[in-house]
Amino acid sequence: MYFQMKNFVEVREPEGTLVFQLEDLMRYSGPRGLIASGVTMKLLGRAFKDLSPREPPMRHEIYILSSFPGSDVVDGFELVTRAVTRGRYILDLDKAPKDAPPSPAGGSMYFEIGYRDRCFAYTLSPEIFDKEWFEAVAAKQEGCKTEKEHANYLAYKFSVLGKLIASSDPFLRIEPCKLDERFSYKY
Repeated sequence: MYFQMKNFVEVREPEGTLVFQLEDLMRYSGPRGLIASGVTMKLLGRAFKDLSPREPPMRHEIYILSSFPGSDVVDGFELVTRAVTRGRYILDLDKAPKDAPPSPAGGSMYFEIGYRDRCFAYTLSPEIFDKEWFEAVAAKQEGCKTEKEHANYLAYKFSVLGKLIASSDPFLRIEPCKLDERFSYKY
């Protein structure tokens, strides 16, 4: 038996389907956003399965509320959904439940993804986003003292990315929620 990794997400536009692979997200964010690329891939992959199980969701009908302010995750959301520049993205650092893993960038590892009239809340697992991850990112994301130290940090980020991508369930909790009333419905 093999674990089937799905390292791509699909969205529809009126003229066809777009496929975004993990490597697309990694190229867009660069080495700085290795872990963020995995977060975006796993989060949107699961959300699209939950919200539109029969076909890829329409790109312009996806809404995102994030309690995580990290710019590389925001970039991934923009690449796949265009939600940021099209007004379907809200950053709310206070919306996360108390047990959501804290982020070194502020906020928490909590997201709400909506599609049409449905919405799910996703809290990422503290088994992946643990104290070691928090401390490593807090200490080294903005640079290291030596090239060797930075190379070791990149290796660490690849290990977290691998753990995240290979996880069949990187979530502490997934639950239906109401689409935030601050979104203006445009579908």
